[in-house]
Amino acid sequence: MANTFTLKSGRSTSFHSIGLNAAYVAILTICHFFTPYIHELVFSFFNGLFLILSIILFFYFNALLRASSISHFSYFSLFFRIIISIIFFSLSIIFITFLTNTTEIIKRSEFLTFLTYLFSFSVLAMVFAKYLYFLIKPLENSTIVLLTDHTDAENLKNYHFYRGAKDNIKQFHTNETDAMINFAVDHGVRAVYINIDAQNLNSLESLVNDLSMYAFDLFLILPQSFFSNNASSPSIKPVLLNGSPVSLDSNQYLLKRSIDVVGSLSILIFIFPFLFLVAFLIKISDSGPIFYYQLRHGQYGKEFNMLKFRSMVVGSDYSDQQVMHDDSRVTLIGRIIRKTSFDEIPQLLNVLKGQMSLVGPRPHILAETNRYSKEIIHFLSRHQVKPGLTGLAQIRTRGKASSLELMQEKLDSDLEYINQWTLSLDLKILFNTPLSLWKNRNTNI
Repeated sequence: MANTFTLKSGRSTSFHSIGLNAAYVAILTICHFFTPYIHELVFSFFNGLFLILSIILFFYFNALLRASSISHFSYFSLFFRIIISIIFFSLSIIFITFLTNTTEIIKRSEFLTFLTYLFSFSVLAMVFAKYLYFLIKPLENSTIVLLTDHTDAENLKNYHFYRGAKDNIKQFHTNETDAMINFAVDHGVRAVYINIDAQNLNSLESLVNDLSMYAFDLFLILPQSFFSNNASSPSIKPVLLNGSPVSLDSNQYLLKRSIDVVGSLSILIFIFPFLFLVAFLIKISDSGPIFYYQLRHGQYGKEFNMLKFRSMVVGSDYSDQQVMHDDSRVTLIGRIIRKTSFDEIPQLLNVLKGQMSLVGPRPHILAETNRYSKEIIHFLSRHQVKPGLTGLAQIRTRGKASSLELMQEKLDSDLEYINQWTLSLDLKILFNTPLSLWKNRNTNI
């Protein structure tokens, strides 16, 4: 049997989108010097400051509005997004000058000229980038599987709904499920199409249950006998049986990643004295190591070493026994940092390395992942995104998943987060995490 994970090949980073974001920032910088709007008397003092603020604000507004997602949106939609981004940007600059009582340093006519140039050249850059993208864009070439109970060879390209001319298609019989899963693991299969005769549909439920724990999309090709003879071919489309978590485009990824980096660095700098104190107390308590490394599954099931402050005596990890209240293996300083979840703080380094995110599904130990992936359908879907330092499940329920029902509850929250991700949801979870820690402080061991 194949490894539990189907390592779905992640989509490559959209460098065209990143490049267009960089072009927007470059245009703003050029316009800032070409049409200066800072009064001459304070130009040398305020010009650099306003340039830095402008770059940060314009970048975030463009990323938030996805103004560089040229492969997703039409010209009109991108045109509208650029307008909104510049409006938000200009209002933010005005608001900052109002708060700091420096409105007099902005020359209104020059500022309007600056915004006009910024808008015009941003639109030109977008139009050129979108035209160039579709001119040189290579056709996607991926691998998909046709799983059927037919003995004769079929080909998805013969189906009216199928348009992936460059896809590699591999056919397996329904009694070759294990071989199909092994193939999917090796080739990063993104979708499996199931085509079985109407009289054999009673086997569909068990087949879907077996395959739903994996990361690929499952589509059911409905039998022709389900439709009347005069049914139009375009209306007969495959049914998606297990919606895979939505992936972030480049703008969304840049937003989330920038929050991870800036947030992690800010927290580490702010609490550095406490980090030093805790490390010192751990070291003098028994002269053992300060940190504890534990293998966890990350995005797409890739293993990584998750970092913690050591809260137990050396050698405690040799036992699979779950930590209980008043566990003699937990040190004195360990009880304090576990109760406050301060032992998890070193995972900010995992976030900086890109192995984790500030917000996402919490990574389980390998034994739990292997167990629950066999007992709960869709459990492995949580590995389609980076694991998080905190998550929606953590602000709703605290403590360890001691039962199948509680793990299912946590999984439901994880999948809700994955499928409904927004930047505001991340901020809401980050804001509520300290409140949840305090409210449920007695559930931590």
